Amino acid sequence: MVQLRPNLALTLKHLAAHGCTVSREQQGALDHSLPIKRAEAGLKNLTLWGKVVTLNGKDYLIAEGYNDPIINTGVVSLQSHYYYSQDGVKWVDLLPVDAETALRAARIKETLSGDPAKAFEVQEDDPNAAPAAPGEEAGEEPKKLTFAIPELAVLRLRVDNITAVTSVVPANSMQADAHNHIVMNKLFAGCPFPEKLEAYTHRTCAPGGPTLAQDLRGTWAVAFDPFRSTAVVRSLLYPGYNFYYDGNDLTWGALYVGTGLRNDDLIFML
Repeated sequence: MVQLRPNLALTLKHLAAHGCTVSREQQGALDHSLPIKRAEAGLKNLTLWGKVVTLNGKDYLIAEGYNDPIINTGVVSLQSHYYYSQDGVKWVDLLPVDAETALRAARIKETLSGDPAKAFEVQEDDPNAAPAAPGEEAGEEPKKLTFAIPELAVLRLRVDNITAVTSVVPANSMQADAHNHIVMNKLFAGCPFPEKLEAYTHRTCAPGGPTLAQDLRGTWAVAFDPFRSTAVVRSLLYPGYNFYYDGNDLTWGALYVGTGLRNDDLIFML
């Protein structure tokens, strides 16, 4: 039977060997706190998205919630809500960032501190600074503008960036209903070739749309165990994102565990 919602215990079981783990205390807390938060937020789905590791060890647990996605002009629209927790009990909204803040936050390439109150400093040239007059010798450099970028804004940007290029589901596991809502395909009989990238797609792609095989070559890797009929799909662009598929039970799930940084060296490895 096709699963209706990702099962955290199964996801952790299948992906533990790939570094996707939480402590037993956190898992116990998540089993209780996520259903409560889902009901409070009025969401149909709320599941653990992953964990962004930090310097002080107080890692950010990230939960993603949403209602039924809608397909519009061939694109699946999913209004996701994100929350963060550092103990698995209390969840706080992880708010979206505006375009200007996102551009500045993208320049921060260091591991997050683990302090939600921290702010990073980003400097830029002052566009209103008076240019040097023709023939005038350059004096001291004009003073730069300094912007404080909250750590939580950097965290949200990294979550958004990872979600945009990952979010894997088995191909043909979803379908559009009469109201253009994307729902589980209850007739899904499994992936015929789970060892191939053609068996998987992004959840934002319309049913029957492009698969991971159409992504930039070398950005994904698949490991398939034919004896257990399970596959693990790993992102090489964002190391730490892992998706599992179990062909026996027709279950699947994904988690991200890492710093949230993109592997910018990948382009030189392809």
